[in-house]
Amino acid sequence: MPEVKPDRNIVAAITDHDLDKYSLLEKVLGMSGFFEILDGSWENSGKPRKDFRIVVKPNISMMLRRGDIGTYTDPFLVIHLLRLLLKRGYENLTVVESQNLYGNWFENRGVLQVAARAGYLEETGITSWKNQTRAEIRVKGGGTDTRVPLIDMTNEAVPCDFGGRAGKVLVGKAWVEADFRVNFAKLKTHFYSCSTLAIKNIYGCLPLQDKVREYHCKRMVGPWTARLIKAFPVHFSIVDAYSSADGWLGVKIKAIAVKPHTLIAGGDIMAVDDFGSRLMRINPEKSIMFSELKKLLPLRPYRVAGEASWPKRWRNSPYFLSLVCRVIESSADIMDYAGALATGGYDPCFPHRETNRGLIKRFLYYFTNPANFLIDLGIAKLRLREWLFVRRLRINREKVPIISGSDFLLSRLTFLSPEDLRQLAGFLRLGPAGEPSGSGHYLFFGRREFTFPFRQSTANLAVLEILMEIQKQNLDLQNLAKELENLGKLYPRLFGENLKYSYCYR
Repeated sequence: MPEVKPDRNIVAAITDHDLDKYSLLEKVLGMSGFFEILDGSWENSGKPRKDFRIVVKPNISMMLRRGDIGTYTDPFLVIHLLRLLLKRGYENLTVVESQNLYGNWFENRGVLQVAARAGYLEETGITSWKNQTRAEIRVKGGGTDTRVPLIDMTNEAVPCDFGGRAGKVLVGKAWVEADFRVNFAKLKTHFYSCSTLAIKNIYGCLPLQDKVREYHCKRMVGPWTARLIKAFPVHFSIVDAYSSADGWLGVKIKAIAVKPHTLIAGGDIMAVDDFGSRLMRINPEKSIMFSELKKLLPLRPYRVAGEASWPKRWRNSPYFLSLVCRVIESSADIMDYAGALATGGYDPCFPHRETNRGLIKRFLYYFTNPANFLIDLGIAKLRLREWLFVRRLRINREKVPIISGSDFLLSRLTFLSPEDLRQLAGFLRLGPAGEPSGSGHYLFFGRREFTFPFRQSTANLAVLEILMEIQKQNLDLQNLAKELENLGKLYPRLFGENLKYSYCYR
């Protein structure tokens, strides 16, 4: 029989508001022919399957506040992808990312430190992993138990000569040496490139941290990203649009994300970006990265598998912002301050750098707060919800004495939905014993394994923290389970908006 070649001209796109995101990932990978493309590349390599090097590039470093789930690739989806690859016998896996401009303004912005806060690694390593290049992601559950390297490409780069105007540039070493490159991007708006999709995510394989001075100021963001993709092809792209950030500054901050509950995947990066942009109702040609890559890799006809829809409550970034950015991008100081406009709120794990605490920089920073408030009004909504939550529980503390008496539990429960509360309460009634640990949406107590396919990774992380606090304080599990069940009945609207087509909880 003649050899059947995998079809790289398929873009699979699925919107499903009922299916959990892990099943949705498996479904979109199947419809897009991911494993057929992967197996074909492996067979052509002539290597043993265990030696075939697969590199996954998610969007990690754009996470500034962990609660802004629409701005970075869902870490638990990435871990589940690793789990699926391991179950098919692919053992030589690596996750890569580089540092970005946030390191100019905040401490603890190495890739490993940000990844720990996002949920890839143990969060206790945020300070101890400073200046470290490598760590290991624990991938356990569902028949797997191994460690996958996570590499900070800013500290491991090699020179590459693209020739001509592009010239020489540093590129992430692990990305260059891979046999198969998987691009796991995040869908969101962007004030420079209009949209962030698969092509924009590969920009992160240019490893230098101060990306304004090293790339923007030289006006080489588009050409170098395009040359990088041409020289070291992306074999497969996945776009996480399960929760997404819209608006003027969706690329950086979005307290309440829109939830399209959509995943996109395909073997042709140009086709994936073309479809994704049009799904967002954006002309892909408006992205300087798309237009630059199109000069080297013309868009080929593709067909769409699956059905995807887009929420009505979605706001794109105005095109004039992109034009303004292109005019000012050669000025490092202007671009640096313009970027700071998107950092009015920050995560406590990433305090401001000492160099940003001078009088002028403090003034500029606090001046950005009103702008951020007006652009991201959702932060006020979240703060109001949290205040009401705490206030009402303390008024009725006799109904929930354990929860109302713990500031820690109060803060973590605001990340959960009513369904999450019910699942957690049912789990506590089982009486889990021993120190809890997690790997993606899997939880472990000794040899006992449980799954929590919550809609948001922040909910999973909050649950793990709650369980660790329960063990630390030796709280009564049955009484706490009863209180959790009562919470959803007492104050259902304080636990996020479960409207399928609207906004999501944190």
